[in-house]
Amino acid sequence: MRPRWLIDLHEEFPGSAIVAAELDDALIVEPYDVMMGRWPVVEEGRAVVGYGTMPTMTRLRRVPRLGEAVFDDYPTLRCSSYYRHVYDLLGRTAVFVPFSAIPGLPLRRMFGSEQVFVRSDTNYKLFPAGVHAVAELDRLLQSYVEHRDELVVVSEVVTFEHEYRCFCRNGRFVCGSSYPLEPYLPVPDHVRTFAETVAARMLAQGSTMLTIDVGVGPDGTLRLVELGGVNSWGFYGSDVTDFIAAMEAEALARADMC
Repeated sequence: MRPRWLIDLHEEFPGSAIVAAELDDALIVEPYDVMMGRWPVVEEGRAVVGYGTMPTMTRLRRVPRLGEAVFDDYPTLRCSSYYRHVYDLLGRTAVFVPFSAIPGLPLRRMFGSEQVFVRSDTNYKLFPAGVHAVAELDRLLQSYVEHRDELVVVSEVVTFEHEYRCFCRNGRFVCGSSYPLEPYLPVPDHVRTFAETVAARMLAQGSTMLTIDVGVGPDGTLRLVELGGVNSWGFYGSDVTDFIAAMEAEALARADMC
């Protein structure tokens, strides 16, 4: 029996509508019901798959049995968790510091530049990731002062001509495309191979389902942009049929292990 899908439709997450249109019996999770903790009833013993926004998937993950629908382990998707396994594939120098510390660090000397890239440690972005002038970092901190005690990543600035999102299961490429702007391009073979190298390392750490975002520099150098999950990540121009098949295969495999 095919898994039952729990779909969180949201206008800012168009992938969920695309997936729902491909399914005959998906259960739609309404925002108000999520807020109230009212979840759909799924037949006992049926595998489940969730897809939608990260806030909804985070809540769903905490629900007994239905939480099996979410494959993403959000603590593992923190940079401070996975960088240790793939740091050499980042292709850039990066350090972790408390957000409150960055205005006082000797970043010009550390990175040899007037600019640095700053992002939150979590995959749930606490503030927009981006390139910032060192002289403006105090202003950045004041804009998001409520997150001053959070860990952030500070790295040297690198340039990407193309970026690709690769969905991988059990260390192998499943589907993917360029992102975030159209027209979406297919993932070249050498980018697939790079993504599978990353996915294989993370599989050894127990991560079976991941998105691997890969950047291609002006000189053709491949760099890992970031790792993500699959339940609340957009698939852009990826083949929706391949995406659904991989998600359902994972759900059935996990159900067999229970």
